[in-house]
Amino acid sequence: MATSHRRLNAPTRGHFSGRLFEPGLARCIISSYAILWAGSILFALVALPFAGHLRDAFGYRLAPAPSGTASIAAPIAANNMREAAIPLLFAVLKIRGQRRLVTVGDVVVGASLAVNVALGGLALGSYGVGLLHFLPQWPLEWGGLALALAGWRRARRGRRDPCELALLALAAAILLCLAALIETYAVP
Repeated sequence: MATSHRRLNAPTRGHFSGRLFEPGLARCIISSYAILWAGSILFALVALPFAGHLRDAFGYRLAPAPSGTASIAAPIAANNMREAAIPLLFAVLKIRGQRRLVTVGDVVVGASLAVNVALGGLALGSYGVGLLHFLPQWPLEWGGLALALAGWRRARRGRRDPCELALLALAAAILLCLAALIETYAVP
């Protein structure tokens, strides 16, 4: 029988070592989504002791808004897509092996997303769970930004597939447009 010459060999340790640190696309998207939510929760917890001061600084009050229109949804979608474009544009750049450019990309992408996460988290911590009633679009916004962040995270590791980046950009744009529509029409 031909099977008598086969041996079962365990793969060497080096074969699996890269897989733990270089996640596939789905794992990268999920972890990017988790990073955005974890940052939001962290900033919300930081804001709790200073909630009164932050409410005064933001100067907003939770009140029903007038019904939305497409002229309101379009700038919201454009702003959301501008934020998603930052990591995607850095992902398109050829930075493999250029440590300084990777560092610049990390700083710019991290800062732009940190500002969004910080504002959302600080507002949530300041206004409490009552604010969630006004944020039904938040999971879609974070989903769109997570897709863009995943594109950057994969590109900085040398996994810069133009087709994958285009699909991530398209999916992010769809999610962010849906989020803008929900923010315009579904928020009380």
